Amino acid sequence: MTTTAPLHPTHPDGTPLSIQLFTVEGSGYGPYVALPTSSLWTPYTAHLFTRATAELIVADMHRDECGIRGAFDPETAALTFTWTEEHDGTGGTETVTPDAYGRYLIGGLWPWDEWGDHVPHTAGQAAFARGAAEYRQDDDAASLVEPLDALYRQGRQEAQLVTRERAEHRGVLFDVDPSRTPLIVRARPKNPHHRPLPPGADESAARVVLARDVRAGDLIVASFAAFPIPGRVTPGTTWVTRPYVADPRPWNPACTCTPCTVGRDVCGPVECVVFGVDHNPRWGSSCDVWESDEPVLVIPATLLLPPVSA
Repeated sequence: MTTTAPLHPTHPDGTPLSIQLFTVEGSGYGPYVALPTSSLWTPYTAHLFTRATAELIVADMHRDECGIRGAFDPETAALTFTWTEEHDGTGGTETVTPDAYGRYLIGGLWPWDEWGDHVPHTAGQAAFARGAAEYRQDDDAASLVEPLDALYRQGRQEAQLVTRERAEHRGVLFDVDPSRTPLIVRARPKNPHHRPLPPGADESAARVVLARDVRAGDLIVASFAAFPIPGRVTPGTTWVTRPYVADPRPWNPACTCTPCTVGRDVCGPVECVVFGVDHNPRWGSSCDVWESDEPVLVIPATLLLPPVSA
């Protein structure tokens, strides 16, 4: 039997599902970061996992000697489970083909349990779980000691990777701040004026952040129109024509770049940040100045596949 996964799992009202943490019932394995495909699930429901988590699940099954084996096809990346008669009385196989984002729909062969304080765990597992749970919040790894800070960031990254289709789910609202107007990410234009994303950059990995939270190495891909557009109630993406890697720094009022000259009038007493300088042989050098609380669509450096340059 071969299973396939839905690309965009949502609640009945269309809201994208968020991650959950699982373990194998009665064990201390995990936590496995998963994206459920339904808001209602049972211990035998299948969930979406990244390749890294799928490999961890297979390793734990082999260690557990539960009668199930898993193997990845080196050419197709498909994952095939094989189990013995002792496992269910009949034996059999099941092949899971990764979806367009490399995720595996796994479940049905053993009972899942939600990972939580009731599961025996180490400090490292707790740090990993916390990072995954806070994947849409500010990175708080600095509050942890080594090596817990690295495990925290691993959990964050795993949760971000398993939910990486969000930006491709057209019409989804991104609440950067509950007090702000929601934002809509729309399809990126395909025309000669918009350069393609550089190799290693996947549009589906884009995230909305405020300008002050952009980090060095993030790829700037879009802004959100600050000017009114007839018929548009919710601000949507204005894709940049030349995606570029950010090198954030405070705006210097003494800058003489052309946009910075405009920036003096725009910024004034408002805190601003410069993401980089575009050295265009046709137009000369120009700074890209943003207000610090302005929403930006970026592909985080942690989700870029090296090498990325723009």
